[in-house]
Amino acid sequence: MAHGNYFTPEAVKDARCGIRRSVAQLMARVDTRDPAFPRIAEALQDMASANVELTEDTIAIAVKVGRRKHEEEQAKRHNVPERRSIVYYIRRGEFIKIGTTTNPASRLKSLMPDEILAFEPGGVDLERGRHRQFRASRVARKGEYFHKTPELVEHMRRLREQHGEPDPSWPTVATLGTGYARTKVKPGLPQPTSGEVATATEGAKLLQMSKSTVQGWVHRGLINAVGRDDKGRPLYYVDHMRFMIERNRAWQNHKKHRTKDATSVPS
Repeated sequence: MAHGNYFTPEAVKDARCGIRRSVAQLMARVDTRDPAFPRIAEALQDMASANVELTEDTIAIAVKVGRRKHEEEQAKRHNVPERRSIVYYIRRGEFIKIGTTTNPASRLKSLMPDEILAFEPGGVDLERGRHRQFRASRVARKGEYFHKTPELVEHMRRLREQHGEPDPSWPTVATLGTGYARTKVKPGLPQPTSGEVATATEGAKLLQMSKSTVQGWVHRGLINAVGRDDKGRPLYYVDHMRFMIERNRAWQNHKKHRTKDATSVPS
């Protein structure tokens, strides 16, 4: 055992030359390469604190105690259930969302789906593969929402046959009761025709406008979220953003004409 190993109990060290010669031979019986060595050293330190003389027998007891603690820790570590990742298929309104999670109960509670349609074991790689597979029916260019096409419906049917029905305990609008207010189109906004959704950042970039403008509409309650993406960011109808742009443009033109008419009145 090296003198500098910090696991070496202080009780067997000499202030000037490390391990005392009187116990060096006994300490040689402890293998510092043993995976349980940290726990063995703790047992030796406990013995030293209790003024137990370090002999061949007491060191052997410390080795047994340390290895037992190490084995118990390893057993607990390996008995922890692995958090399996799944790719889920849910319906929100008229759209299908394909996402992934390791905690379906928590994730679906935040999404509040109208219906859980299917699932399959897999992680981010599989999720991206499904996004590519059904990209032709994507609602937004980079989103996770898809139109309910026959191909997607058939795919989900095969998943239910292969993996069974989704867990009935996973939250949906129906299972959470009437406390959930369904997303509705706000008064004054038209019914969306394209069904395209985007975050505030994506919508601003798509429509070549300022992100703060979209955030202002949200803050004043002029548009409302209709879902969330895989990172939990609110999604809004792009049609509603376009409507707000046109409405603002019409209002600016109206103000401009009023100002022009006022200045043209004879004094």
